[in-house]
Amino acid sequence: MIQADDRQLDSIRIGEEASFERIISNEDVQAFADISGDYNPLHMDDEYASTTEFGRRIVHGMFLGALVSRLIGMHLPGRRALLMEESIEFKKPVHIGDTVKIEGAVMNASRSTGVMELSFKIHAGEILIASGRANILVRDK
Repeated sequence: MIQADDRQLDSIRIGEEASFERIISNEDVQAFADISGDYNPLHMDDEYASTTEFGRRIVHGMFLGALVSRLIGMHLPGRRALLMEESIEFKKPVHIGDTVKIEGAVMNASRSTGVMELSFKIHAGEILIASGRANILVRDK
């Protein structure tokens, strides 16, 4: 099993960053559709998607949101994370085969509440795909 980073709140600094990249595959899109039950033809049907303004299938937006969950749960802060709130604004579509980079930066960390605020951006190459913020409870254990 892959081990998550194990960061306590007092070791996290404002401005600290973490990131990772992932190539989005057809299998990713199929697995997300199977888990979520979202088989919208824009994501699943090549013929239909080719008739839309996107010209081809696009990746589920919330699959990208799930990658933000990976950033939080595996990297910053890692195993002590409990995602409390996530807001995301989608700016451009992602297509199967695109490589996305998920980047997060600590905006605030409150010792009194145990909550840190993370801003994040998702890029495909130089194109900003999505951005947002998340509030994370950093648990003691």
